[in-house]
Amino acid sequence: MGFKFYKQFDVMDCGPTCLRMVAKYYGRNSKQQTISKLCEINRDGVSLLGISRAAEKLGFRTMGAKLNKSQLKTCELPCILHWRNFHFVVLYKIKNHKYYLADPTTGLIILNEDEFNRNWQVDKESGEGIALLLSPTSQFYEREDEQEGEVRWSFLLRYLITHRKLVVQMLFGMGIGSLLQLISPFLTQSIVDIGINTRNLNFIYVILIAQVALIIGRVSVEFIRSWILLHISTRINVSILTDFLIKLMKLPMSFLILKLRAILCSGSTIKKISKPF
Repeated sequence: MGFKFYKQFDVMDCGPTCLRMVAKYYGRNSKQQTISKLCEINRDGVSLLGISRAAEKLGFRTMGAKLNKSQLKTCELPCILHWRNFHFVVLYKIKNHKYYLADPTTGLIILNEDEFNRNWQVDKESGEGIALLLSPTSQFYEREDEQEGEVRWSFLLRYLITHRKLVVQMLFGMGIGSLLQLISPFLTQSIVDIGINTRNLNFIYVILIAQVALIIGRVSVEFIRSWILLHISTRINVSILTDFLIKLMKLPMSFLILKLRAILCSGSTIKKISKPF
C-alpha cells in the first residue's frame, strides 16, 4: 500500500499538509482546516514549533532534532523535515540509499543521497539537518476521524427545488418535443404506403401540411425549452454566487490576510521562475 499524499492548498500550507499526511499514515483522517488552525499560521507561514504543538494536540509525541544522515536512518518514520530552509516535506521511507519523500507542492519523489543532502542539510560541515520526529500515543487513536465535506447532489437539488415549476415545464417540453419527433417518421411512411400507392394527392397534401405543422411545433418547443433552461441556469448561477459571497464576507479578517499574503508570495515565486537567466 502506497503512502497517502495530499497536495497543499497554498504556499503557506506545507507544514499542516505534512502533518495531515503523517496522521493519515497512522490511520486517522484530519481536515486540512483543522490542522492549519492548530498550527496557528501567521503572516510568515508556520514554524516547526507550531507544527510540533499541533501534532501534540492531535495526540502525537514529538521531538525536534538536529540530526546527521546516519542518525536519521535509525529514526522512526515517517517524520517531517525542514527542507531548503523554507519548506517542509515528509520522509516516509529509506531503502537502498534512496530517500522517499512526500512533497506537498510536487508529490511523491525519490532522491539519491547527494540530492537529499543538498536540500536537507543546513550545516554542510557537520552534515546535519532539522527533523521533527513523531510517534502516535493512545490519545491519538482515541480521536474520531474527520471526514472531508463532499459536494453532494443535494447541494444542487436545493437550488432546483426553488425553480421546480420551471423544471416541470422544461421536462414537459422535452416530452412534447420527443413525441413530435416520433410522429414524423409515421407520417412519412403513410405518404409512401397510402398516398403514393393510391395516388391520392389530397391525402399527400394533408400529410405534408401536418409535417410542416410538426416542424414548426418542434422548433417552437425547442425554443421555449432553451429559454427556460437559460432562465433556470442564470438564476441558479446567481444564487450560488450570492451564497459564496455571503460566506466569503463572514470569514475572519485573519484568514483573508493570510490568503492575500499567500497569493502575493506565489506571485513573486512565479516572477522569479519566469525571469530569464
